[in-house]
Amino acid sequence: MRPDVEELIYAVLDEADCIDDLIDAVREQREAMRERDNDAVNALMDESRDIFFDAQSHETIRNELARKLAAKYSCEPKASSLASVMTEDEKHKFNGAADRLTQSVFVLKSEMMILTGLIDQHEKYTSMLLSEWRRLNGDKLSQSGSADFRG
Repeated sequence: MRPDVEELIYAVLDEADCIDDLIDAVREQREAMRERDNDAVNALMDESRDIFFDAQSHETIRNELARKLAAKYSCEPKASSLASVMTEDEKHKFNGAADRLTQSVFVLKSEMMILTGLIDQHEKYTSMLLSEWRRLNGDKLSQSGSADFRG
């Protein structure tokens, strides 16, 4: 296998691994939210942010390697175009890596949609609770401008 093709395949797999780590962190975060473990949620948010930056770095590396390979073989830096200039063995490994990356991105998008839905649902529930609280208290605020929780 040519070294530049092998390097691109490893870059694609590294990015997929990183995205898989992000998926795991998001799932753990959702579970920690369910368990109301604020410390774990905060720690996982920090971990997710770090993994996200790593994923961006891997994506930059992958894009750069794809552009270099495309320039070297006079093709476009797209998976299908790059695969067309590869040997059968290279193409098989590259397509497998590209499929894995595509699947990881799809799962991450699904997880993010679930998380967004939960956040929206939480926001609506909180708004309803505040509205009901205001209704029950006649929208009274203390002189300091904060809510008055005295009986």
